[in-house]
Amino acid sequence: MKKDRFNHILPYILWLLFVCIIGYFKIAHHELWKDEWQAWFVAKDMGIKELLSFLYYEGHPSLWYLYLKIFTIFSTSTNDVALITAAHLLTVAGGLYFLFVRFRLPILLKVLFAMSYFIFFEYGIVNRGYFLVILMVFWIVNLLKTENYSKSQVGLLLFLLCQTEVYGVLMAISLGLFLISKEKFEINTLMTREFLGFFLGVLIFVISVFPRTSGHVARTSNKALTFTDQVLSAVQGNLSNTYLIGSTNDTFTYGWTALGLILSFICLGGLWFLFRNFKTILLSGGMFLVSMLAFSIVLYLGGIRQWGMGFVFLIALLELRGIDLIKEKVETVILLVFCIFNIVHCSKAVLEEIKIPFTNAEKAGLFIRDKVPVKVPVVALNKFEATPVSGYAGRKFFELPDGTEFSYFKWVDKIYLPTEGELKLFAKFKQVGGIILLSPKPIDTLRFPSAQLWQTFDETNYKKENYYLYTLAAK
Repeated sequence: MKKDRFNHILPYILWLLFVCIIGYFKIAHHELWKDEWQAWFVAKDMGIKELLSFLYYEGHPSLWYLYLKIFTIFSTSTNDVALITAAHLLTVAGGLYFLFVRFRLPILLKVLFAMSYFIFFEYGIVNRGYFLVILMVFWIVNLLKTENYSKSQVGLLLFLLCQTEVYGVLMAISLGLFLISKEKFEINTLMTREFLGFFLGVLIFVISVFPRTSGHVARTSNKALTFTDQVLSAVQGNLSNTYLIGSTNDTFTYGWTALGLILSFICLGGLWFLFRNFKTILLSGGMFLVSMLAFSIVLYLGGIRQWGMGFVFLIALLELRGIDLIKEKVETVILLVFCIFNIVHCSKAVLEEIKIPFTNAEKAGLFIRDKVPVKVPVVALNKFEATPVSGYAGRKFFELPDGTEFSYFKWVDKIYLPTEGELKLFAKFKQVGGIILLSPKPIDTLRFPSAQLWQTFDETNYKKENYYLYTLAAK
């Protein structure tokens, strides 16, 4: 009796334990980067209509922004970090609830998956919308594993999954193929509530995210790769760089290698072996991998954060499949190898997060908050790099030539570098004796001869992002 009771409460204990551990690292050691602040400012400073029309600059669907908007109601500018962290931690708690409490996977696998680099660090500690993908897809497969699931609920969740990330759309397509392949296909199948929710979700995704301006972000990869390099990098990124993460250098930064490609085909063989006897699940997983490769080759190569969605979908498909760790020894070894690489890489990432700051944005922002009076304008010479500093400072900065305050930015904006004369005119317009200049690098003294270096923030940091504060008198 006691053993049964312990087995019943153990998943809840593990769930709460991992939520608390991830929450601790988020609060104690994680510094928010520009991507995390950008989503918050878009949600905070835009109305719903403006936000929805802005998404094609972001390249992400609306759900994360609309979710954050609920929390912005409680913003005082100085508590934004706490609100962002709390908002994201709730999504982590939701996703881990399905993993630990609702999934039928063995406890050992649940723990190993929760300790993986992607679940724990990349999606758990970093405050982005990817854990909404995890929450939705885990919720869906939790329903699909039952015989008489609610078609309306699955349809709604497929709709929401399409509003998380483009990778959520790819998962929805793959799960749709799984539903079709489970039974004899008829045209009426596509008229059920699951597929109506899916089709509506894809439609809304395309309308809200797809670029509507000629040439807008026609190619978002920042590397000019040959087609062959693009294909081979996509293969390595979506396979060995995902399932054997750390076995080779980061594909996005260093490109593909012969070893990486060999390991990728080994990973592909391992994935096939896991699902070889489950044709509907194998078809769904194959569709997802093919769509991820196509997206990486044609539109955006991606990076670790994007490729890790494959690891998430592996967990989801494994829940649909089920596994016996004792009887299925080869399958168990494959999963253990995947998990070991992920856990080792996660440990390195967490230690790095503890050892050195991510950037110097937090130090610069807190300095401005404490030392620069509110009436003294801070002009950012590079608004992209200034966004996290603005978040930690709890105030908006100014940009020229418009002379307006800003928080969020458009990724396609060009950086305007004002002259010293323009800066002095701006100071006189604001009726102040001088202004503060914020720059991500030392400024050109020939261009700004009157600017005086006040404070530097160039201590060792992971992203090598430094900040320099200058004072400039209006006269």
